[in-house]
Amino acid sequence: MGKISGYILAMAIMCFSFNGCDFLEAPPTVEMNEDDVFADRTLCEKFITGIYAEGMPLGFSMDDSSTDRLLYGTSTHGGSCDEAESGTQWDRHQGWNTNSLNSTEIEWAEDPRVHLRWKTIRKCNILLERIDEVPYDPGDAGFNSRARGEGHFMRALVFWEGVYRCGGLPIVDHRITGSESGKYPRNSFGECVDFIIADCDEAAKYLPDKYTNPTLVGRATRIAALALKARVLLYAASPLFNTDSPYMSLGGENDKLLGYADYDINRWKKAADAAKEAIDAAREAGYKLYDSKSAEENYEYVWTTPDNEEIILANKKYRNFSVRNKPIVADIPEWAGANWGDNAGLMATMNLVMKYEKKDGTPQEWNMDGGNDLMRKYSELDPRFEQTIAHHGAVWNNDIGTINFLEGGKQYLKTDKTRHLVRKWVPRTLRSMSPFNTVNVDWIVFRMAELYLNYAEALNEWQGPTTEAYDAVAKVRARSGMPAFPEGLSQEEFREKLRNERAVELAFEDHRFWDIRRWLIAGNEGVMRGNFYGMKISSIPGSEEIHYDIYVFETRLWSDRSYLNPIPQEEVNKGYILQNPGWE
Repeated sequence: MGKISGYILAMAIMCFSFNGCDFLEAPPTVEMNEDDVFADRTLCEKFITGIYAEGMPLGFSMDDSSTDRLLYGTSTHGGSCDEAESGTQWDRHQGWNTNSLNSTEIEWAEDPRVHLRWKTIRKCNILLERIDEVPYDPGDAGFNSRARGEGHFMRALVFWEGVYRCGGLPIVDHRITGSESGKYPRNSFGECVDFIIADCDEAAKYLPDKYTNPTLVGRATRIAALALKARVLLYAASPLFNTDSPYMSLGGENDKLLGYADYDINRWKKAADAAKEAIDAAREAGYKLYDSKSAEENYEYVWTTPDNEEIILANKKYRNFSVRNKPIVADIPEWAGANWGDNAGLMATMNLVMKYEKKDGTPQEWNMDGGNDLMRKYSELDPRFEQTIAHHGAVWNNDIGTINFLEGGKQYLKTDKTRHLVRKWVPRTLRSMSPFNTVNVDWIVFRMAELYLNYAEALNEWQGPTTEAYDAVAKVRARSGMPAFPEGLSQEEFREKLRNERAVELAFEDHRFWDIRRWLIAGNEGVMRGNFYGMKISSIPGSEEIHYDIYVFETRLWSDRSYLNPIPQEEVNKGYILQNPGWE
């Protein structure tokens, strides 16, 4: 045990650290007991576990280490787009909203693994290089094959995490040795996508569809590899990347770092085919949309029931989840049990609330000048609204009971700008007062609903709103009691309704922040630029109804340079890698 612990520690500090190492440079010549790791199945298993710990999407943050930056988690990305406003006013959110970030701040503002991911990729390369050396173990006959698949999957997942943020990055498909400079230029976006897809295909050859051993649940599967492939190809076909002219130009061949620099409609076909392959394989393996409860409960249970049949892959590191410590403490107000001081929690904007349709599938009619029928309007909304957002008159949990957001009410806070609190991933069983309890919460990486929506989007962009596209969306909406899209929509009408559906179904799951970018709509009014709305409420004497006023709580700024993140400036300064446009 001492040898593997020392090895992992050495690996953690030897390269791609925050100082003293080039972005991709070869590691120092340090003797490590690597041979022991690949001579013993148990030690190799621990090595692979370390790759997962570093490489899985963060979701909820837990501490201030380099892998989980202080209070950082993609669950809060909503505070940097039209989903939400953060009651803590952290700089990382407001930097996007004020267009005030520079190329030296990205590590804190959005991407805490900008350096770490290269270390993780290196570990994947070492694993793939040496996995066949691990002795056969009859107690786990499939270990070597499965481990090879995990190496390909994790390399693809981690590399893609950088590519959709930055565009083309250096492809590192081997262990960089001391004889190499390690200063690799960026590959084109298309080359990166091809590399990632090849890794997904390789992973699918070796990985099982599911795990029967509970200790392996949460590891990569064939279905997860297919889901990743589907997502990558969907992004690659999208307007940000699949275009003749990029959002900003680097000039000539360098534009291929930012995207394909040539539009091809058949990229949408590839995305549709990949999503269909993933859906068919998932269904055959027993995955399905969670529908074991009622329409008023199904959606919430996807998140509050670990390992349910809809989840294809989840980060399962979040154990003993409590209102008194990270991650949840930063995203709920003090009245919900947090001890974070003057904190209003993560507040959903009216920009998002207005995306929820009525139960009959028609738009809700909000009066921008205010109205006297707030409670009626709430009761008419898509059941997913109640399961995602806590509002005045809703029940938080058995401790808090009914929420009172009126001035003077028990849950009223002056710092609450919207009167809509995100509750999506806060289980109602989680106690808000002493004696406090803990729960386990999974951060979902892939689930079935996303695959259906990916399929519908790709089909519509390729062929228009086909029967198959309608059916895919209908399945997702039906489990929450929502009707199918109306027949006869044009391609553009279907596109807009599908984008709205993604905003609702995938809210606060780290999709909206990136969907906005890949669709090139960040500059549209009320998306990541312009007016962002909250709500003020008051009682009506002699009535159980509530008066509402909609007001502008913030006007946000946007620059097209932010469609892609910057490359860390310290690496650009070394002269071997090109910065993204607008971040110079």
